[in-house]
Amino acid sequence: MNLWEISYNCFGLPATRLGARLIAPFNRKVALGLAGRRKTFPEIENYCARFPEKRAPENGILFHATSVGEYLQALPLLEELKAMDQGRPLYLSFFSPSVEKQARSCRFVDIAFYLPEDTRANMQKLIERLAPALVVVSKFDIWPNLIAAASEKGIPLAVTAATLSPDSGRLKGPAAAFHKSFYDKLSLVCAISAGDAANYARLGVKEENCLVTGDTRFDQTFRRASKVSPDDPLVLPFAGWKDTVRLACGSIWPADEEHLLPALSGLAHKYDNFRFILVPHEPSRKHIDSLSHFLARQGLSCELYSSLSGPAESGREGFREVGGETRAVIVDRMGVLAAVYRASDLVYVGGSFSTGVHNVMEPACFGIPVFFGPRHLNSYEARLMAERGGAFPVSESRECYEKISCLIEDQEKRRQAGEKAREVVVGNLGATGRTIAALAARFPRVIGKIREEGDRK
Repeated sequence: MNLWEISYNCFGLPATRLGARLIAPFNRKVALGLAGRRKTFPEIENYCARFPEKRAPENGILFHATSVGEYLQALPLLEELKAMDQGRPLYLSFFSPSVEKQARSCRFVDIAFYLPEDTRANMQKLIERLAPALVVVSKFDIWPNLIAAASEKGIPLAVTAATLSPDSGRLKGPAAAFHKSFYDKLSLVCAISAGDAANYARLGVKEENCLVTGDTRFDQTFRRASKVSPDDPLVLPFAGWKDTVRLACGSIWPADEEHLLPALSGLAHKYDNFRFILVPHEPSRKHIDSLSHFLARQGLSCELYSSLSGPAESGREGFREVGGETRAVIVDRMGVLAAVYRASDLVYVGGSFSTGVHNVMEPACFGIPVFFGPRHLNSYEARLMAERGGAFPVSESRECYEKISCLIEDQEKRRQAGEKAREVVVGNLGATGRTIAALAARFPRVIGKIREEGDRK
C-alpha cells in the first residue's frame, strides 16, 4: 500500500465510521444506511446459495450507483445489457437509502444491495463472492478499496456517464493527489463531455482510456417524460388555471426558498395571471406548514395537491381542478414532479442555492424554460442550457424576480427559450448506444456482440 492508501485505511475510514455512528441517532438516512450495510453479505450469501449456477460467470457485471441520479444513469445500460443476454448476471450496489426502493425493484438486475463499507476485507469478500467479470461505476462514486480489490483480481473497471465538474474538490490540492493514487487503475472512462474526460485524465487516468460517449440520463429522462401526456390524470388538476402563466418550483430546499419565495410573492401581486406550484424536495409536514404560513402572511390563497385528489366514480383515484382564483399549489406527496412540470410554462429547479442543482432535463424535455440558482456547475446539461439561452441562472431574489417577470410578459421569448432547452436534451440522445459500443469494444468477452440499432428498437 502507498502512503495515501495507508492514510485512508488507518485514519480516513475509522474517522468516517465513527462520525456515521455518532450521527445515526439524529439522522434517519445515516441510520438506514448503516442498517442496510449490515445486511449486505447475508443477502449476497443467500443469493449465491439460491443460484449456484451463476457463480463466477464469464459475463457478470457489478454496477455501482450511489443514489437516485446515478441509478437513473445506469438504468438504460442495465436494460440494454439484460436485453442483449437474458442470462447475464447483473449486480447492483448502491449507497444512499434514497435509491433503495428503486434499486431493489429493478427488474434488470439479479440482486441489489447496499455497498458494504469500503474496507479492504469487505471489498475483497464482495469481489470473491460475486466474481464479476467487470465493475462499472455510474458517474463518480469511486471507492479506493473496491478499485484495489477488483484490480488485484485482474477485473477491469469502467466509469460510465462520468463527470467531474470544473469546481470539483477532487481536482484540487491533497484531494487530487489522493484520487490520483487509485484512478490510474481505471480501465475505461465513458465521460459525458470532453471537459469531463480531460478532468479524469488530470487525475491519472490514461488519455486513451477517456472517451466521450455522453450522458445516458438524457435517454432515460426523455423516455420517461414522453410517457407524461397533457391529459395524464396527475396533470389535469392544473387545467383550472386557464389563461395563466404557471411556474413550477421543483425539488426546492429552504436555501432556495430564501431567495425564491419573496420573488414569487412580488410576482403574484404584480401579475393577476401568474400562478405557481411549490414542490419541496422533502415534503415533510413541518415544511408544508411553513410554506402554507408564508403564503397566508402574503395574502396569497393556496391549496394542497392532496386536497385535489379523491375517489372518482370508477373507484380509482380522481382529481378536481384547482380553483381559478387560487394563486399557489403546494405539492405534499411524492412521485408527481414530471406531471407538475408538464402542466407548467416555466420551471425553477431547486438545489442550486445549496449543494447543486437537481435534474433540469425533465422540464426541458417538455420544452419549458428553466431557472436555477448559482450552484449549477455540477450539471453539464444546466451549463449547456444556460449557454444556449434555454435556462437562466439567478443569484438572489431580485434577479429571480426580474428574469421570471421578463418571460411572464413575453410569450414568444418564453417559447423560444423552451425550444432551446429541449434542443439540448434532443441533441444529446443516444448516449446509451454509444456507451454500450465503447464497453463492447474494450471488453468484448464480457459484453459480447452488440445488437444493431434496428434490433434495439
